[in-house]
Amino acid sequence: MSGFILRKFADLVGQGVKTDKGFKEVHVNSVAKALTEFSGQEVTGTQVYNPLRKWRQKWIRVCRLKDLSGAHWDENTFTIILDDEHLLGHTKDNPKDAEFPNVAIENYVQMQIIFGAGQATGKYAMASNEPLGTISDVTEGAGASEEPCLVGTTASGSAGASPSHSGAGAGSSYGSYGKKRRLSDEELGIMTGLTGAVNKLAEAVQAPVVVQTTDVHPDLYQICMSIPGFTDEELMTCLTYLLDNKRQGDGFVKMEPKHCVLWLRQHLAKI
Repeated sequence: MSGFILRKFADLVGQGVKTDKGFKEVHVNSVAKALTEFSGQEVTGTQVYNPLRKWRQKWIRVCRLKDLSGAHWDENTFTIILDDEHLLGHTKDNPKDAEFPNVAIENYVQMQIIFGAGQATGKYAMASNEPLGTISDVTEGAGASEEPCLVGTTASGSAGASPSHSGAGAGSSYGSYGKKRRLSDEELGIMTGLTGAVNKLAEAVQAPVVVQTTDVHPDLYQICMSIPGFTDEELMTCLTYLLDNKRQGDGFVKMEPKHCVLWLRQHLAKI
């Protein structure tokens, strides 16, 4: 079942799921659902998370072993090759590493897909100048409080499957389990600016529209509506056009009466 879980998470990464901040709750639950359907037994997100955490610990050991002096890496078989002398010396001090040297590493490709890009935080986070798949300064016997964050926090601040704590490194974005991530000064400034812009836009949308009519010639209405030979509807149609077109309205007021009549006839003929 552990290998099934790892392969399902690797499939998610292959589909484009971002893992730089851990898997989201929806992804953990999707793997739990797939395992439930596969096994016929109910599986929770926590039960999926725990095997993933163990695979992460294996990946840390594998990366450290690959960097050992005297170790050789066989890319074809995914095997860390150590001679007997180096193997005995290392496993004496690190007995948990004895299962990895000189044997093909199980599910190496899947572990590399999931963890190779540096998903961990805190003390397990990789520096920007380190190659993918290496772990910086990992010590043996790290406690549970030093586990990397494999499951991202949700909007409410809770972990997707199981509580996890990041290290004290400056790059850590998460506090203790159950707390919301604090915004940086830069993020807070951006959010404040956006909030102000949205509020101003809302005020502008809700504000009543005021039509400025002070630039309309004061005699335009009287001159236009008093011209004989036209119905009130025809005169009102022409007046509306003149009010909407200030230059036309100013010119109309300055016309002689006979030219005003001619303008009205031509304008009505165009409609």
